[in-house]
Amino acid sequence: MSYNDNNGQVDSMKRDHATSFDIKRLPDSFKKFLLDNSIDPQIYTVANLPRYIRINTHLPDDKRPTLEDLKSQFETDKVYAVDGIDNFFMVQLEGTTQRISDITAYKNQAVFGIDLSSAIAVKALEIQKDDQVLDLCCAPGAKLCMIANILGKDGLGTATGVDLAGHRLATCRSMLKKYKVGEKVRLFEADGTTFQVPAPSRLGNKMIDPEESEQDGARKRQKTSLVEPFWSARLLRHDKQTSNTLYDKVLVDAECTHDGSIAHILKYEKWGWDAFETNFMDPRRIDNIAELQCNLMKQGWNMLKSGGTMVYSTCSLSIRQNEDNVAWFLNEYQDAALEKIPSFNLKPAKIKQQQGFPALQDKIEANCLRFDPISSSTSGFFVARFVKKPLFA
Repeated sequence: MSYNDNNGQVDSMKRDHATSFDIKRLPDSFKKFLLDNSIDPQIYTVANLPRYIRINTHLPDDKRPTLEDLKSQFETDKVYAVDGIDNFFMVQLEGTTQRISDITAYKNQAVFGIDLSSAIAVKALEIQKDDQVLDLCCAPGAKLCMIANILGKDGLGTATGVDLAGHRLATCRSMLKKYKVGEKVRLFEADGTTFQVPAPSRLGNKMIDPEESEQDGARKRQKTSLVEPFWSARLLRHDKQTSNTLYDKVLVDAECTHDGSIAHILKYEKWGWDAFETNFMDPRRIDNIAELQCNLMKQGWNMLKSGGTMVYSTCSLSIRQNEDNVAWFLNEYQDAALEKIPSFNLKPAKIKQQQGFPALQDKIEANCLRFDPISSSTSGFFVARFVKKPLFA
């Protein structure tokens, strides 16, 4: 893959392969999983994957590091602006003594670490400053920080983050406070498959959607109980949750088997493969994850307004959790249209063949993105973008 620096120079990054990890040691159940999903086990031998950071654009321009600042602080020239994703940088730390947490920009909350997969998923939403954004799987919080950065300070856009676990939401809250980007964000401890809190009707004393609010005030509403946020910015703290307003953008960065993440898989070499097989390779566990992903997509769609955009992404390379889910969704929801996502100068991997709905395969291949460490020198992930069409246009 290639990246442009500030002078427009393109540098092709070559990746070496590790020899310390023997893929023969992978458990048989995982080898079968890889075979069934046409995943090359050699991906787990790719070494020296880059790290990624985003500039905290809530800071004034004179507080944000330049590319040259980052090179100086990391003590390497191997820092590159990523094409197509503003304020986003790749850094190759192999051969240096630096860590992201060591540099001045990080200590000054001017940059934060974020996975490339998360950044592309957020970028694919094409967020505008007045958008109401719902992140149904928001932990650990880097996506929310990027969403808040893109929304900026001037518009009426807000971000609503949902997660099932309070301790994960506490981490999100800490990130939002640390980077001082949470002034238009609220968090809910809830099951994303059943979450029904509407988009906010007010941002402080400003009506977000006056037309919707007038219509809503004129109609007789059913009495509903208020869902108390886990945490909310002051400007959103008194939202009565009585509007019928749906969200402009929904992100479903779903729980998955994480088999696309080299770092995640290799942890089990140290922790023990028995735990890995119990946590991820049990067929019932995989069935449950796939069902959860579909239910998250269903509810995300229910909370999305007509004309809105939903992005579905995983850090898995399995067909079941990616192509199969997209085909199922397109067949299930006739108002769903796939939209093409740019590849950001990365080389995508080949889209896999799903068996459930062969007539949809061409659409999936033309519009979805799949990346793996061999094709693009990144951790593996999959992204799809849906637009909600009016059913009777």
